[in-house]
Amino acid sequence: MPDFLSSAEPVSASTVLPLDLGDGVQLLATTAADAVEAFEVIDAERHRLREWLPWIDDTTDVEIERTFLASIEAVNEAGTGLHATIRCDGELAGLIGLRLDGLHSSAEVGYWLGERWVGRGVMTRAVAAMIDVAFRELGMHRVELLAATENVRSRAIAERLGMTFEGVRREAEELARGFVDLAMYSILAQDWPGPDPATI
Repeated sequence: MPDFLSSAEPVSASTVLPLDLGDGVQLLATTAADAVEAFEVIDAERHRLREWLPWIDDTTDVEIERTFLASIEAVNEAGTGLHATIRCDGELAGLIGLRLDGLHSSAEVGYWLGERWVGRGVMTRAVAAMIDVAFRELGMHRVELLAATENVRSRAIAERLGMTFEGVRREAEELARGFVDLAMYSILAQDWPGPDPATI
């Protein structure tokens, strides 16, 4: 499998995206053109999202979101990370991304989802798809998922996908209410069975 970051020709997002996850759910390469829709969801659900996302209070207008998504688009084009917009029946439902460490062939998955789509298995399927891409397309050896210890929904995604709980990083993230502990989960390439619909 290719070394995603050290390859002479890094794999861009356009090589592996879009992905059709079925039931109207798609992963498309994130671009700055998603800014208006993304900000509308963030702004409407600010109180709910800020419980777990440290950047919510700093995202105060569309231009800030557009600048951020433009940087994400550049990362996608350079092949130094992989970030996707989650669309459900064409509507922007959330974002998901892989932060890549080519030196150690590892990746960390992060995401957020609008409330309308919570509880439908959308994020579990999206995370499974991104893990699959990390292993099968990008040559990663390990994928990590970090979630606040109190974030039951995110921890359930990791456990549903067979990730191993490795322990707690104490006060490792600062949220609006203060520092919180993070639960660390991981899965290795040799332990990944693939995104089996029966498990999600």
